[in-house]
Amino acid sequence: MDFISSLPDEILHHILSSVPTKSAIRTSLLSKRWRYVWSETPSLSIDCRRADPNSIDKTLSFFSAPKITSFHLHTTLLNRIDSVNGCIEFAISHNAEKLSLESRDYRVRNYKFPDFFYTNSSVKQLFVDSGSVHLIPRCTVSWTSLKNLSLSNCTLSDESFLKILSGSPLLESLELLYCAEYMCLDLSQSQHLRRLEIDRSDWFMGPTKIVAPHLHCLRLRHSRLPCSLVDVSSLTEADLNIYFGDLKTVTAGFLQHNVVKMLQMLQNVEKLTIGGTFLQVR
Repeated sequence: MDFISSLPDEILHHILSSVPTKSAIRTSLLSKRWRYVWSETPSLSIDCRRADPNSIDKTLSFFSAPKITSFHLHTTLLNRIDSVNGCIEFAISHNAEKLSLESRDYRVRNYKFPDFFYTNSSVKQLFVDSGSVHLIPRCTVSWTSLKNLSLSNCTLSDESFLKILSGSPLLESLELLYCAEYMCLDLSQSQHLRRLEIDRSDWFMGPTKIVAPHLHCLRLRHSRLPCSLVDVSSLTEADLNIYFGDLKTVTAGFLQHNVVKMLQMLQNVEKLTIGGTFLQVR
């Protein structure tokens, strides 16, 4: 037997956790020793953009680990909504601690997660990156273990966002990258939240007001519209890489007024990083 095959299952599982599940499955052909190793690996990374839904169901049926530490799904939603929902339900039923969902298929509009997605007591890290997803929970959100939430290219309203925050009492880190529609970001009730990162653009305006009295670290990047820092009294670190898509359309007075207002709210910050737009203000 070769040296790698003689390693304990725990180490082999750790190795296979770093590769896509499709590649891990291929190791089952190496020898009898490897036949079932992949199926007990507590990490799944499934790319079903071109895969047959039946093959995905077969893969999940062979999975035998009692718990999933990490589940990553890369998919299109076109003609695969049932398969996607099935994968999400599978991950939740196996108490996945890290759940990552990625889809950039803009041919599907207004996809909404099923209700069971919003009731998950095991997930600690949740990443959603999709231009097709509307986060509109029709039920109560219960993410009682969630500490890190990253939403990218999603659409969510103020009402939906309040539901998410109220259902995530342990939230420590929040990323909102190019998310649309929500306007006022009130984090005053998120007492454990320490880190906030927001990326905005001309197409995804993001919040115009931020209320985050418990926040320690803020990274803000946006263009065009100003963002008012209403309460960031606990902030110790800020990275304001603010830019404007076309400086010719912005007056010096407009820039100066908004920059001064921001700086006034950052008097307790110990580490401040600013972008080029700040340096252009006279």
